[in-house]
Amino acid sequence: MSGPLQCYNISCGQTYHENENNDLACQYHSGKPYFHDGYKEWTCCKMRSRDFSIFMGFKGCTKGRHSNVKPEEPAKPPTVIESECPSVIQNDDDENVKPKETIEPFVPPDPNYEQEIEIFESVNVASAPPVPKTIMICKNCKNEQSTLNLDGSCLYHKGVQIFHDAYKFWSCCQHKKFSDFEDFQKLTPCARADNHILIAKVEHKENWFQTGGMITIALYGLKGARRESRDGQNRSKVSIRGGRYLFARLINHEGLVIFEKEWTLQDYISHEGGKVTINVSNVQIALKKSNESYHWPKLINE
Repeated sequence: MSGPLQCYNISCGQTYHENENNDLACQYHSGKPYFHDGYKEWTCCKMRSRDFSIFMGFKGCTKGRHSNVKPEEPAKPPTVIESECPSVIQNDDDENVKPKETIEPFVPPDPNYEQEIEIFESVNVASAPPVPKTIMICKNCKNEQSTLNLDGSCLYHKGVQIFHDAYKFWSCCQHKKFSDFEDFQKLTPCARADNHILIAKVEHKENWFQTGGMITIALYGLKGARRESRDGQNRSKVSIRGGRYLFARLINHEGLVIFEKEWTLQDYISHEGGKVTINVSNVQIALKKSNESYHWPKLINE
């Protein structure tokens, strides 16, 4: 048997025996480093940091076989040469010029650190007219309560419906595409839960925008959303975990969940400076960017 080989896949660095190599043996980055606006990021997963050592420590996002072929070396950050220079610099006009401020390197927060964002209600929410009677549906399979066997298990698709080029398919079952809608609807679900999870059926629309160093997510149509239930036993929750994972669960005055979602954001946001406002016509989630000068091209990191 030959000796162990060195894997040169980026972020792996392990040794391996070829007879034990398989398609899941190695966890590595399949993309390349990309430096922009003071950030270092991987093109394959958009993990970003201003600190080079933290950037190189991000775990790989791809699984595959080990490889003993050396890849091209990633570009290294420029070397900073320290020199003894005065704190005040003079230009040709003998005017005093202040040196540039030092920018502290960005350190991503602990991936498991979760911080709740404070929720406020506008003054008009309490006096808003009552909403129509709530219809309950299963959170996973989306079927109405009246059609469900609440003592049985739940069969559902984990993904979303996609209609493209005259084909219909589920994002979780892309290997099965249909041209006929009825056949598409009959596709056996790919996931199972032990029971149905009931939530209120509320149609909503979502939008987002950015202003300076702030990101705002606006949720429309969630009439009846409240900070806490009438009896005080349940409450709405919005939190940020690891600086990039936003979670929101909103309830009505009866304590029923009317909205629940998690976003993987395009970039890191600050755990401080966020605010949630429940209005009569919408709910706004305002978040403070960790890098206020970075213009987000989209809300989520896909």
